[in-house]
Amino acid sequence: MTEWWPYRPSDFLMFSSRVYFKQIESFNVSLWPLHLLMLLVGAGVVGLVIRGRPDDRRAVALILAMLWFFVGWAYLWSYLSIINWAATYAAYGFLAQSILTIVVYVMPPKNRKGSTTGLPGVAVMAAAILLYPSLSLVAGRGVASSEVFGIMPDPTAIATIGFLAATRQRYDAILFIGPALWCGISSATLYTMNDAAWWPPVGMCILGVVAAIARRQPQIRRTSDKGEQ
Repeated sequence: MTEWWPYRPSDFLMFSSRVYFKQIESFNVSLWPLHLLMLLVGAGVVGLVIRGRPDDRRAVALILAMLWFFVGWAYLWSYLSIINWAATYAAYGFLAQSILTIVVYVMPPKNRKGSTTGLPGVAVMAAAILLYPSLSLVAGRGVASSEVFGIMPDPTAIATIGFLAATRQRYDAILFIGPALWCGISSATLYTMNDAAWWPPVGMCILGVVAAIARRQPQIRRTSDKGEQ
């Protein structure tokens, strides 16, 4: 029997890094200049989150839901699945995230009063939208393989985590699962390909989750105190 231990994670990849990033470049070319619109949309949703009105946050959630569906269909299903059959299942996950976002966040809340915005979450969201595209330059891949919010999965997932960390809605904890799983898978894939920018997806995901936990801590403590009384 052949031993498994001589194998490295890269041996299980179904594509090379060159093929992977060339496909991103091709996808970007096919959608240009949609990237410019997505950057404007991203800046707009950050502004809505900062303003903090319930209807604004519902609007942002609806936009994110549509973008999760678009990225899942346009990139994962139609592009990435050509070189990676597992992307088909990831596309179903993106569809599920889209539906859950609508169910949890877009439905009218009982309490229509505004609430304070978590600035660390806003920072994660803004970084995913405005700074993440430049990582391709840092990694030495060039601007052609830049990953833009609303078009590629990584910045879309990270921006969603930032949004969830900055806001609050009943049952929204379930919405962290999909983006966090994707960030972990993405970082693992990039690390296996020896890409210099492998750590931002999981690193920014952790920052967002920590910010969300810190923001929710006071309410968790109050709920615990009520239970003890």
